[in-house]
Amino acid sequence: MEPGYARLAGGAAEGAGAPGGGACDMAARLRAALRRDPLVQAAMARAGGGGSILVWNGDWVQSDGEDGKGLAAVREAIVWEIAFAPPACRSRSVRGTVLLSLNDAAGPRLAMGSGAWRWSDMLRNSEAR
Repeated sequence: MEPGYARLAGGAAEGAGAPGGGACDMAARLRAALRRDPLVQAAMARAGGGGSILVWNGDWVQSDGEDGKGLAAVREAIVWEIAFAPPACRSRSVRGTVLLSLNDAAGPRLAMGSGAWRWSDMLRNSEAR
């Protein structure tokens, strides 16, 4: 599912850093971890497309052709990275949608979030359904 332009317009771009100049840039942590993970790269390649793939909007989103929500390999990698991040990172407030590119070439980007949320919100209901 590709998020609409209006929704993405208020979102955070990757590499924007933590609000207030803090040391915790959860988007950068996630991007680095997801880029290293061959299962995530394979899931993104299967998902295809050149746009953005919405994986979480307060709940994990079911993608076409996937048995579980949130592209299972992507969901699992995100949950692990957030769960083991410092508490201050997990509890950081986010507003809007965060976009992550998972390679330097053109390809699909991950989109996550909607409205006001915290990274720790992604840990709730993280099981496949």
